[in-house]
Amino acid sequence: MKHFYSVLLSTMVCIATPVSAQEDSDVLLQQRIEAHITFLADDLLRGRQPGTDGYNIAAGYVASQFRQLGLVPAGSEGSYFQPVPLRRAWLNPGTALMSLKRAGESTAFKFVDDFFMGPGKSQLTSSVEAEMVFAGYGIKAPELDYDDYEGLDVSGKIIVVLRGQPKHFPSEEGAHFSSGREIAKNAVAHGAVGIVSVHTPAREKRFAWERVENMVGTPSMGWLDDSGEVFADFPQLQVSASLHHVAAAALFEGAESPLETLIARDEAGEAVGHFPLQGRLRMARASTLEDITSTNVAAYLPGSDPFLSDEYLVYTAHLDHIGELAGEGHEDGINNGALDNASGIAVMLETARLFTEHEPPRRSVLFLAVTAEEKGLVGSEYFSRNPTVPTASMAAVINLDMPLLLYDFGDVIAFGAEHSTLKSAVQAAADEADIALTPDPFPEQNIFVRSDHYRFVQQGVPAIFLVTGMQSRDGQTDTRPLFEGFLKDHYHKPSDDLNLAIDYGAAARFTRINARIGELISSQLQRPEWNEGDFFGETFGR
Repeated sequence: MKHFYSVLLSTMVCIATPVSAQEDSDVLLQQRIEAHITFLADDLLRGRQPGTDGYNIAAGYVASQFRQLGLVPAGSEGSYFQPVPLRRAWLNPGTALMSLKRAGESTAFKFVDDFFMGPGKSQLTSSVEAEMVFAGYGIKAPELDYDDYEGLDVSGKIIVVLRGQPKHFPSEEGAHFSSGREIAKNAVAHGAVGIVSVHTPAREKRFAWERVENMVGTPSMGWLDDSGEVFADFPQLQVSASLHHVAAAALFEGAESPLETLIARDEAGEAVGHFPLQGRLRMARASTLEDITSTNVAAYLPGSDPFLSDEYLVYTAHLDHIGELAGEGHEDGINNGALDNASGIAVMLETARLFTEHEPPRRSVLFLAVTAEEKGLVGSEYFSRNPTVPTASMAAVINLDMPLLLYDFGDVIAFGAEHSTLKSAVQAAADEADIALTPDPFPEQNIFVRSDHYRFVQQGVPAIFLVTGMQSRDGQTDTRPLFEGFLKDHYHKPSDDLNLAIDYGAAARFTRINARIGELISSQLQRPEWNEGDFFGETFGR
């Protein structure tokens, strides 16, 4: 009997040990994620704005983690760092001007109350006075058989456009054509000298006008090309500005259609047309410019397959946040960015650790922490256009930006998964974890084109943007108040800090799912591909 119980006990130990080991491993994983977020969101880093000591400390921290894991440096000159040359620009206080001249009278608009403009990144001073033309949405999209410029002369004029896109446009394709860069490019191609974007009621639902006040005093940034010019800055456009629809109504007085009618047509999905506007608009500003350097941080795990190891699965997460508030009246002016995006960096670092604990996959895996995402996906664009590995070798990208680790999630969302064969790996990993893969629940938000992965998409690389979903794992908990509450009360605010009730158990599960997706992608023989006929594949695919 003694022998029987000894055998039974041994069997029980053998059965129990893997479970116990897994539990211990998850506890350690949770603790490591918490340690990363705690450090990166500490007040010491002052919100990790590019070009500051706080950001440099964060970059050094990430590089030290890469080194600790034994990853190969993938920055410049054998280091973990890729210097990104940046132009930092501030709008000089009191210099933003906008006024309307008509029939001998002048109407001045109020900065912030009525209009907002950022600094110029290419000129110290900018001033323009010109006739105005309403140019619809300012979109030229031959792929969608649409052209707001058809038959319209805007040469030497300021175009006034509705912010948005026609309702019949597919949401993500429309987001590409209605992006600020595409609008500016089209305006310059047709000879315009300025742009006024009308902040419509529909836009107000997505971005409350009151939020522009938080942008006052914060710098804009762009990366410098080899000639020392800001990439895609379009200096031919002397000034661009946003104008609230209430104030913008004055521009349409005496025109073919009042703004109220155009807004109604926009919301009804009807054509808004284009036509001249009466009067002349003057806009001006002065800026302070400074050239600085910030760094991307990159490392890779070499693949094991002699034929596939020269291909890379790329994990990316942005390391920067928005720094300190310029205004007063805040008890704590530091935007710590605990979830945006210390959480994404923490998940990426621990994903790298999980990869190093097993046999390497067939493909190499590149881990990239980028700078200046908050300034317009700047660091990721610099890397995608100046990569430290050949562009053609990047097989796929998984982006980690602000996973909301506030509850025990029951699903994940992989924005962009429907565009390529990457969806199969995400679905398989979700099935293994017994959670759902939820289609994009916010198509109107155009999220696929709004984070760092999109800069790689523009270079032809299939990509997904992975976040936690809004379902709860127990099927009972209502997570929507937590999800929406964060966006309303904490997003880009000082309260996105370590006082949030971060669920580190959920963070550990999300990290394991993320790593499993990457394991499947980096180990499969078939390289990820765009789906046949996909817009992004057709537009950008190699």
